Amino acid sequence: MNNDRLRQIEENLNLLREQQASLEREALLTTGLPKTQAEQRLRLEIKPKIRDYEQEYWQILAENINQLAILEPEAEVAIAEIVKSVAQIEVQQTDACSAEVLQILREIRDKLNQLGTTAAAKLKGVISSIPPFIGVSYEAELDTENFFRKHFPTFTRVIKGAAKK
Repeated sequence: MNNDRLRQIEENLNLLREQQASLEREALLTTGLPKTQAEQRLRLEIKPKIRDYEQEYWQILAENINQLAILEPEAEVAIAEIVKSVAQIEVQQTDACSAEVLQILREIRDKLNQLGTTAAAKLKGVISSIPPFIGVSYEAELDTENFFRKHFPTFTRVIKGAAKK
């Protein structure tokens, strides 16, 4: 796996998120032209770059899925978390989730609920669904990184840990 590229992408994402936070703060604290410029930079420069890097990150993981070492106990906990979170999201039907994003989440849940496969294999299968999810979530203006951290923290930690090995 191209761990150097993954590390580089993570560094770039950290820098972009710092810029995003700064511009969001600027947009909140200013008015007029500076506010408009900050909002435009966020929409036209920062968010598209974040989306592109996130897609590349998950694409690299999906392409190298067989090289990921995911422990069965960790995978079982991550799967339980994802299934529970998708159920909660379905009940809440928040504006943050478009119908298309919700459909992808249901497909992910259904893959995880299939019988006859190890938890680690199921989790690896889900990774192939992530790059399209990111593209759809950004169309719905959903912050993918925060969404994953909030709803699937164990999954995020397990996958990032496996990618660093």
